[in-house]
Amino acid sequence: MKSHTFSFLCVLLLAFFTLNQDFSAADSAAESGKPKKVSELLQKVTELMDAAQDAYVDGDAQKAIAGYRDALKEIDRIEAENSDRADTAEFSPVRFRRALCETTIDRIMLEEASATSRTVAVTDTTELEKRRAERKKAAETNNVPDTAINLSAKKSAEELAFSKQSQEKKESDKGKAEEKLDIEGELEFAKDMQSVQRFEDAEHSLVKILKVDPDNREAMFLLALVQLQSGRAKDSLILLDDLLSDTPRDEATLLLAAAAHTSAGEYSKAMEKLDLAMKINPKRPDGYHNMAWLLVEMNPKQTKEAEAYYRQATRLGGARDLDLERRLGLATE
Repeated sequence: MKSHTFSFLCVLLLAFFTLNQDFSAADSAAESGKPKKVSELLQKVTELMDAAQDAYVDGDAQKAIAGYRDALKEIDRIEAENSDRADTAEFSPVRFRRALCETTIDRIMLEEASATSRTVAVTDTTELEKRRAERKKAAETNNVPDTAINLSAKKSAEELAFSKQSQEKKESDKGKAEEKLDIEGELEFAKDMQSVQRFEDAEHSLVKILKVDPDNREAMFLLALVQLQSGRAKDSLILLDDLLSDTPRDEATLLLAAAAHTSAGEYSKAMEKLDLAMKINPKRPDGYHNMAWLLVEMNPKQTKEAEAYYRQATRLGGARDLDLERRLGLATE
């Protein structure tokens, strides 16, 4: 879930930073006793990022993610050893590389989920529909009737005070639980476990977070991703439905939901989500690329429309997909 206008722009910016740093480094090479130039400090980071990008191009997503994480560790070291310079304008290339690494990792993870959806065959939606019906019924029973509202107005002052104290206690208990659980730490651990395909460990951490903070959107999104990658598209869709009910135009959630619907064999719903994602951001190649795959899955013998979507994705900066090109019958180098 492959991306690429953004990546192309980042490569241009990266080249710009590197070029300027190389000139300044050359000017200062003869000077002794001065701190290293940023370009010198970033040499290993650049090498790690180049290797990660090579792995990504070669189709080894997990190696690419590991490479970008190694680059982040090196950036951590550089900033720790140069704490007096870390917040200055001079260190903007360091911060840029950090943002690039983090964003690229997230993007690769999303692309991997999309790729997984094409290989998982799940057609039985009975359980999903059952759980949806249960959720709908529960929502309906939570509606407070007018008579109940009228009766509540007659409560005594003592009852109202007790009710307020109970609510305050619940909020206090929740705050204490959040303090005990390192939510950020659990999220990072879950991301690490997901990147090495230890889905059960990732899910365990995410469930702990959601027990304390049920509205944590990042944990919900990552849990939906983990469930999809582990072949549980139906469970993933329940979470994604909740996310989209709050933010129906969130592009990343729409793309992941499209992948989950594809895995569940719900092609028309997947198409609806992709159409909306492309309307929200018509210049992002991911939606067009995923739509091409979806159309090929739906009708392998009719590839003209799928080819049009694929060509649009590449025109927008998307990387070539040799597997898809073979399915479309295009000549590959």
